[in-house]
Amino acid sequence: MPDVPVLTVTSIDPVLRDSAVAALLLDLPGAVAVRHDITPDGWLHRVVHDWSGVRDQHVQPLEHGCLSCALRADLLPVLRGLVDDTENPHSRPAQIIVGLPVSSEPHPLVHALLPSPGAALVPGARVAAVVATASPATLCEDLFGDELLAERGLELNPDDRRSVGEAFAAQLEYADAVLFDTSPDQRELDLLDRLAGDRPLFGLISEADTKSLLAVPRPPDDPRGDLLRLPASQKPDTEDVWTLDLHSHKPFHPERLQAELEAMGNGPIRARGTFWLPGRPEVVGIWDGAGGQLSIGAAGTWPGTVRSTRLRVTGIGPQREAFRRAFDRALMTSHEMEQGLERWDGLDDGFDPWLGTPDDADIDDLSA
Repeated sequence: MPDVPVLTVTSIDPVLRDSAVAALLLDLPGAVAVRHDITPDGWLHRVVHDWSGVRDQHVQPLEHGCLSCALRADLLPVLRGLVDDTENPHSRPAQIIVGLPVSSEPHPLVHALLPSPGAALVPGARVAAVVATASPATLCEDLFGDELLAERGLELNPDDRRSVGEAFAAQLEYADAVLFDTSPDQRELDLLDRLAGDRPLFGLISEADTKSLLAVPRPPDDPRGDLLRLPASQKPDTEDVWTLDLHSHKPFHPERLQAELEAMGNGPIRARGTFWLPGRPEVVGIWDGAGGQLSIGAAGTWPGTVRSTRLRVTGIGPQREAFRRAFDRALMTSHEMEQGLERWDGLDDGFDPWLGTPDDADIDDLSA
């Protein structure tokens, strides 16, 4: 029996998400849709339905309002039940469409469904396309504005301090396809090309190419989402959209980095990558910014002895060269590097609130 393909739909707009799920379901009469919502007070709402109506509904409290908790508590058991329904094998769907909670990132579900050295978490299921939804009318505002998810009532828990742009950019960068409610213009397509590379299929929600979406391959070692393996930008700048790929073997100077954070974190830009500091050379610093919001944190230790400071920045404003200059100013100079890193041992670099203490190399993520 062939594996059941699982299409994943992400969005920062509940109407767009539900529209995309409905459009895919109408084009796939043998499919079943599973939609989840997480309320800010920690309740999970789940609906399972097909083209004929609702199959099942469920509400339960979550220990913590996040996608990982929802996966463990409900989504993965539901998918296993759909794929391996021994009591009613004729109800096994030909496809499954998962509508993730609004503002969720898709990679926890994708990683759970990908083949692994151990036992598969959902035997009989395979990953198909990850679909992001967008509205051209608000695309730039959603990506580059300074609004928080909580200001739109889209936070997943009371501690969710992400910006709309941070959540939206993560969905777009991980997507195999972007579906729109109306036709985008060239600037919007150019912008998405730079955020997500050459992978995505673009189309209208009402005209989704389900055959292509079901055929999208997802290799187990897919690098998307891995900041240590950011792809190089292959797109030339246009009149409206630009990209910088800034790279150095040197660390940031802690004091100068703090002085340049505003210049490197504001404006209509999307910036992500890795960096290191001289007093904690083993720690991978992660950089994740969109619009006027910036998160930095620690993500384990560098593999091997090669360290790098690399930021990939895409923007639509006039600050391209200003960002480059701020990046260069924040780096250690060659003269400072020649003096050795040992002099930084034990010094307070001011980044403990974001990166933990120099001994906390196993910290996964701390937001600023």
